[in-house]
Amino acid sequence: MRRITLLCLISTFLFATFSARGAQNAVDSLLYEAAKCERIVFEAANPMEANDALLAKADIYKQAGLYRDALSTLERVRIYLVPADRRPELTIQKSLCAFLAGDYDASMSYLEEIGVQTEYVEPKLKKDWLGMALTFLVPAGYIYAGAPGEGAVSTAMNAASVAWIVVNLNAGLPVTALLGGALALSYTFLGAQERVAELIADHNSSKISEAKREAAAQALLGLL
Repeated sequence: MRRITLLCLISTFLFATFSARGAQNAVDSLLYEAAKCERIVFEAANPMEANDALLAKADIYKQAGLYRDALSTLERVRIYLVPADRRPELTIQKSLCAFLAGDYDASMSYLEEIGVQTEYVEPKLKKDWLGMALTFLVPAGYIYAGAPGEGAVSTAMNAASVAWIVVNLNAGLPVTALLGGALALSYTFLGAQERVAELIADHNSSKISEAKREAAAQALLGLL
């Protein structure tokens, strides 16, 4: 039974290894073809030949999933040599590559170049000043920022600092209370403010990115 289990594990490992190698070989092959296209661009007898090689290279990068490289390659295409009726298509391809690369601002910008308006709606964002104000009511600031778990930890740390101060004051050790508990409380409180501000900034950035992604996706789906 152990031999059968071991054989299955070895087979699974080898399959995964060879699959990964196969995928890497496919990517390497595409990159080799892209390099050949770049050589054609370098040795092109005329701009039109260079344009064709750049378009082919961009297609190869898209097949390899290298969308940023595909976009940078499309940017090198001499647009004035592209027939007028094909220019919008080229711009749409730029927008698509930017979208797939996660650059939604650029994706929408390319669409606007050809007169396509995106239905971007500014999402509801969390307010920095409110988060800072709520931080005085630990863990309200964390809850507002969407991290109640961290708020619980921060509350425990603040409570421990206060307890340290109280215990040492009752023991007649004000210096220890000040140097230990008060400084720790100051550190945890200020740290909480910084963390809440960071969480709110991340939340707002994520919301904006999501809204732009949705707007760009809807516009592209209407064109493709």
